Amino acid sequence: MEGSAKSRNVSNYEMLAQYYDELLQDEEALSLWLKYIEEEQFHTVLELASGSGVMAGILQRKGYDVIASDISEAMKDAAFSNFSGEYLILNMIDYDLHRKFDLILCICDSVNYLFEDELDRFFDCAAKHLNENGRLIFDMHHKNRLKEFSEQYIEEGYVSDVPYQWTISSDEYDSTISEHFTFYTKDGMIQEHHTQNVFDPELIMKKMKPYFNVRMIEDFVEDEKILMVGYLK
Repeated sequence: MEGSAKSRNVSNYEMLAQYYDELLQDEEALSLWLKYIEEEQFHTVLELASGSGVMAGILQRKGYDVIASDISEAMKDAAFSNFSGEYLILNMIDYDLHRKFDLILCICDSVNYLFEDELDRFFDCAAKHLNENGRLIFDMHHKNRLKEFSEQYIEEGYVSDVPYQWTISSDEYDSTISEHFTFYTKDGMIQEHHTQNVFDPELIMKKMKPYFNVRMIEDFVEDEKILMVGYLK
């Protein structure tokens, strides 16, 4: 695909936010998350890394008291059509909201954006914001995704009449998955790059145990997603 000579790189979902739902929406995973959440007794929910607000909106319409959040201003702006409640800009490893919740939710592999040395802060913040008998629920990449993308995946097409290219590759040595998006707009080529860390589930369980009793659902989405549930101690 070709664009104009102009080119710039962006980050923090600055460009991808406006196309996120069309490119990355995972209906299968959404239904699985929702089914699991509805089996539990929750009322107040803090969603971390809410992105375009799809899950927050679903839960809100089902009667849950939901606060959405994300580190990206662009994602908050993109959420207006999905979620009408309070949407905070915050870092999921560093926040103090002076209130507690029945459930803290973090989906769409968002935990994989953290580095290993940030995990303790993630779990500590979550534990401090949960009510008695509260839950932390999040998903993360299955280790088999590293093999899946050992050969680069390339997708090309149009999104909202804008040509794009999306590539995914993995580095098994570093245990990372990298996604690169290129949008060929009328104002030139815009590129956005994201790298996620794929964690050993045993490491995650070890990091969680000072704060939570842990349940791991390794086949949440076979060979793709592991679901972790932390029951506040």
